[in-house]
Amino acid sequence: MKLRLTKNTRKTLIFIFIITTILFSYFICNEVYNPGFQEQKNALYTYINKGAINYSVHLKPNKLYSEDVLEEGKLYITEFVDYIDTKLKYEFAGDMSDSIKANYSVIAKVQGFVIESEEIKNVWEKDFPIVPGRTINSYENKISINEKVKVNINEYNAFVKEIKETTKINCQTNLSLLMIVDLSGSTDKGVVKDNITTSLVVPLDVAMFEVSGNSKVDKPGVIEETVQAQLPVNKNLVIIFGLILAASLILLIVLIFFTNIAPDKDEHEKELYKIFKKHGDRLVALCSDIDLTNTITVKSIDDLVKIADDAGKSILYKYSHNYKEINKFYVTDNDEVFLLVLEYSHVENNEGTEIKIIENITEQIKTESQLN
Repeated sequence: MKLRLTKNTRKTLIFIFIITTILFSYFICNEVYNPGFQEQKNALYTYINKGAINYSVHLKPNKLYSEDVLEEGKLYITEFVDYIDTKLKYEFAGDMSDSIKANYSVIAKVQGFVIESEEIKNVWEKDFPIVPGRTINSYENKISINEKVKVNINEYNAFVKEIKETTKINCQTNLSLLMIVDLSGSTDKGVVKDNITTSLVVPLDVAMFEVSGNSKVDKPGVIEETVQAQLPVNKNLVIIFGLILAASLILLIVLIFFTNIAPDKDEHEKELYKIFKKHGDRLVALCSDIDLTNTITVKSIDDLVKIADDAGKSILYKYSHNYKEINKFYVTDNDEVFLLVLEYSHVENNEGTEIKIIENITEQIKTESQLN
């Protein structure tokens, strides 16, 4: 038995599932044959670029310490410090032979500064070159720099005191020992240009101090190329699209081969449908005719409903398997019978067509109520 659908409903559903089938067929083909690309960076040349400053604090003869040298990371009494011995190191190493040049210098920078609202503001500064600019050229894949610098902390403290006395400005001061390396060169994979600065910071004109700064810096570098790499096929997405496509095809086949176009309703059936939909809970089906000896005819179903409301009665009709025979509705009030005769009762049945109107219309009303 084939399912009956209205012509417009059937056409609409077939159109929707044809479009769905075409779209998801395209989506599957597009995902399989053109999954897309993403930018991917490939390393062509990598290098190590790091620097470090190690130090030890040498002491004057004193009655407090038994040792002559203190290691890193301690608190130092300025009066007992003779000098700070520093070892400055820099290392570059590439993964292939190239032409690399390193310009480097070591300076001691003395600064006077104030702190306002947690912001450091320089008042004055003075640079003392220790290792002037030097250049190292390498045609291999590595550069190594090693420098030893002896920092006489007492000389810098004396300089700071002199400046404070001269300027009458009492501000905080420190000494920054800086190793500055500028790296440049060329390889068959591109140009190398980088820089690195390591530092030690020593407070000046204080009774005791701690050494701070950026004493260890590791700054590796890379020359990269950006390529467009094809993405792998998203199998999960293809499976989902495939399931939707299969469902659309199945429903399309069902619509084409297992549904029929329902015949159009005539005016009488349409009128009955409206009555049962709007007033179905007030209708009572009878199996026999009603005595029509004292009959008053009304014009519309709304008039009959109003009379039923005033009389507190139900609306009656004679049940029939053939909807064409359901053309009269009644309301009885004492000896009077109020009658509505549908205007379309004269329409003849199509040959071989009998519809159980009550069952069909009631079922339609229930279905629409559930959908709503």
